[in-house]
Amino acid sequence: MTFAALSTAALVASALAAAAAVVTLYLLRRTPRTQVVSNVEFWRRAVERSRPRALFATRVPWLALLLSLAIALLLVAELGDPRVGTGFSGTTVIVLAADRTMAARDDRGRRRLDDALALARATVLADTVTGQVAVVRAGLRPEVIVPLTHRAADAERALGSVEADDGAADLAAAVALGRAIVHATHGPGRVLVVADRDNFARPADPAVTVVLAPVGSPGETLAVTALDARRDPLALGEYHVRCEVRSYSARRARARLVIRDRDTVLSEQRVTPEPGEVITHRARGFSSAQGELSARLEDIDLEGGRDALAADDVAYATVPPVVATRVLLVTRGDRYLANALAANPSVELETVDPLGLEARRRTLGRYQVVVLDRIAPSPPLDHPALLLVGAVATRSLRVGPEVAAPRVTAFAADHRVLAGLRFDQVQVSLARPLVPEADDRVLVRGGRDALVIARDRDGARTLALGFDTEHTDLVQRVAFPLFMHNALVWLDRREREFHSWQAPGEPIRASGSPAVVLTPSGAAREVRGALYDTARAGIYHTADRAIAVSAADEAGALSAAAGSRDTRRGAPPNRAPLSLVLAAAILGLLCVEWVLTQRGRLH
Repeated sequence: MTFAALSTAALVASALAAAAAVVTLYLLRRTPRTQVVSNVEFWRRAVERSRPRALFATRVPWLALLLSLAIALLLVAELGDPRVGTGFSGTTVIVLAADRTMAARDDRGRRRLDDALALARATVLADTVTGQVAVVRAGLRPEVIVPLTHRAADAERALGSVEADDGAADLAAAVALGRAIVHATHGPGRVLVVADRDNFARPADPAVTVVLAPVGSPGETLAVTALDARRDPLALGEYHVRCEVRSYSARRARARLVIRDRDTVLSEQRVTPEPGEVITHRARGFSSAQGELSARLEDIDLEGGRDALAADDVAYATVPPVVATRVLLVTRGDRYLANALAANPSVELETVDPLGLEARRRTLGRYQVVVLDRIAPSPPLDHPALLLVGAVATRSLRVGPEVAAPRVTAFAADHRVLAGLRFDQVQVSLARPLVPEADDRVLVRGGRDALVIARDRDGARTLALGFDTEHTDLVQRVAFPLFMHNALVWLDRREREFHSWQAPGEPIRASGSPAVVLTPSGAAREVRGALYDTARAGIYHTADRAIAVSAADEAGALSAAAGSRDTRRGAPPNRAPLSLVLAAAILGLLCVEWVLTQRGRLH
């Protein structure tokens, strides 16, 4: 047995001090001798003679003294925090996963996080005997919740308040933080990862060993893995919703999928995905105001099983209100551009020729986007959002020689401008390749030639096309109006209209200093610049908009991590704490002393 709270010298000194105090108290308790007298006078004389004259002139109740000494020594032993066994000799950094899958429950209703906390507590109790321990919480962002300590009580207070986030844990960053803590001690150490998966790097470091202590068992769940919404560019006030439901089960599942805009039900239907099947459901809504959407799985039934994770049964999204975009089109006459922009109900279009542009140079700030059709004004326009169709060479944009019939070989489908579009079948008969600079993004490429580039520099955005509407069949495709709509959204910095949610942990920007952000629970948080505590999914509100924080794309299979559990680190089952054992022993000794005293055995 070892003692974690006191050193050996301090423990011996405390025991000697307690024993000396008990013996001294018993010696100072002078007990008169018993004498038999026949009258009061004799009684008075007997009292005078029986009064003790010296320190040791007393009858010591030896059994009571020994019991008191035992009680005092047991109290000193408990203060020393006795531990049975030995732990890791050095520094142990516990990386505790606290993400959404750690909230999964087993058949008894016990969370994986509960098992992880029990394992962490057992490790702390063992390793603080011969070393020091720190605890890193691996949530959306890694954080040290227990600095290096030799006291188990310090870790116990912090572990009692750990909760799971709604997003995915950054285990790699948490492990790197744990290794840095060990390296800072300049001694031997290890990083113990308590998690339900092992998808983190384990670098070959002889000074720091990374060990996985897996928790959890395989589980099954039905999850909402995606929820997106966007406005229809051809129908004022209408918006489209796409919801994706995935089955992570070996059994057939049944559930009711309900999509709501606040309290209004947009869609309600039964879904019955087969094992591993993905079901995509689409719905439509109509409102010119801001929409706050939620997709929820209700009445989930897995044949012969249960849904282990409740956090992935709901997802959130927002739809921005209809806002008119003022666009200035400068052209010598392009009916495709004019018609595509005019058909967009959220666009306020004004069309001018190059001469009319000169008269509007001083009022360009009235327009959110300026579209230049095969025109390079001199001097160049000073505007933060430019769409160049059939781009002409300028001082800031270099253009190569004409190329006949370039074939589209690649396009950036992940960029906002090309979201939901395919350019691999688009034909271009004549183009002038663009020469991108280091920070430009090439959106469409024909071999080595850049046909479309996007530039975001110094607060200004430019989208340049190396071909015009007369030399491509893009204008004859249904994708052309959507391409123009996406271009205006990106140039006007309204990317969130399509990506209608953000992942937990991403900051929420709020204008004003200070500003107030309402959390999904309704609590008002005063922030300066941004709110970084967004670990909970739901709808957050600022003064001018609503932001959906949703972990829909983070859903994953619920399975145990590979590897074997270190059984020596498990918490002893059904074993009472040592403090309770000592308290019971002390209470029993006190009862024995009282009984013997009442029977006169100690006189």
